[in-house]
Amino acid sequence: MIIESVTFKRSKREKLLKLLLAGRSFILFGPRQTGKSTLLEDIFAELPKERTLRYYFQLPSERERIESDPEIILREVEAKGNKEPAYLFIDEIQKIPRVMDVLQFLIDKGKVVLGATGSSARKMKNFGTNWLPGRVHIEHLYPLTWDESALLKFPVNITANLLYGALPGILAEKDLITREESLFDYTSLYLDEEIRMEALTRNIPRFSKFLRLAALESGSAPNFSKIGGVVGLTHPTIREYFQILEDTLIIHRLDAYGSSRDAVLRSARYYFFDIGVRNAAAGIGCGKGILPLQIGLLFEHFVVLEIMARLKHQPGTELFYWRTKQGEEVDLIIKKGSRLIALEIKATAKPSTQDLSGLETFCRKHSGAEAYLICQTPRPQKLRHILAIPWFELPEKLGL
Repeated sequence: MIIESVTFKRSKREKLLKLLLAGRSFILFGPRQTGKSTLLEDIFAELPKERTLRYYFQLPSERERIESDPEIILREVEAKGNKEPAYLFIDEIQKIPRVMDVLQFLIDKGKVVLGATGSSARKMKNFGTNWLPGRVHIEHLYPLTWDESALLKFPVNITANLLYGALPGILAEKDLITREESLFDYTSLYLDEEIRMEALTRNIPRFSKFLRLAALESGSAPNFSKIGGVVGLTHPTIREYFQILEDTLIIHRLDAYGSSRDAVLRSARYYFFDIGVRNAAAGIGCGKGILPLQIGLLFEHFVVLEIMARLKHQPGTELFYWRTKQGEEVDLIIKKGSRLIALEIKATAKPSTQDLSGLETFCRKHSGAEAYLICQTPRPQKLRHILAIPWFELPEKLGL
């Protein structure tokens, strides 16, 4: 079992606290064990105790109590008797979709300010749940960013992130064996809690086999028919399984840039939300022995996941990949307003002009686009008209 740590300062903390103090409600979505509950517990500890109420929907007893009568929350809020609105903390809000109508009433009447966490949108989506539009902000929490884990101060620690990922509870463990065991536990707990308990699929053994293949394919545009043939399931079922992973926030979908008339591939790529979870789910473990064979893939994940954490939900920003039918590709395209940025990601410490093919082709087709090679060079280098930059300078160079 992973224990969430409070030793890492999360960049969202001040923003979320300010929202609550300003009377603005939010739901904080993120995969399990990214530290959502720990972060909100820390924030709510600063609020007046007499005005706070906490509900933990992952506890069976609490879930049964509220599911049987969601208006219990209304009555308990009114029992507070405060003239000012109560601060309401709900953990794993998606587990009781019916509660949202009660919350809408309470928010509309100015009786509560909501701070909630959620690790899946699937159950709420399937129930046609009221998402409280215009009443709550939707926020997102990812594994630790480079700033939060101090990687930008100590870039030499990159190897640990490539092997074990960036979940707070994992990085808080000093013992590497315990880290790896916790990551394998995460995979089994996900199958049990998210899949079995939510009844998302009845065929757990085949889903488990699918999960391993999906992890091995992470970073690619998977062939659903091919995976289905290996697992023994149909193409539509495999597509649905990928949707389950996306809805439960285990994977990110990265769409292709361009239209069919541009002679580019249109299939989406998928990335596991955390490198360590991906390594465990793929069954390859987290030992340094995987680096010689997987360093390129792991480094690409390392950079792509960081940019997703910073930009995926930023208004006016879209993320894509680009690949022609002839095989030329660019790992990441950032469309930020009128700005178009192409990033090729290579694990090499010795970049060369041979690494620029995809970027140069993209720039010829999209005049005005910026292009960068992200790698492990210790200092920036100019290769023809393209700048190769160290990964740890990426946020500053691009203003991310």
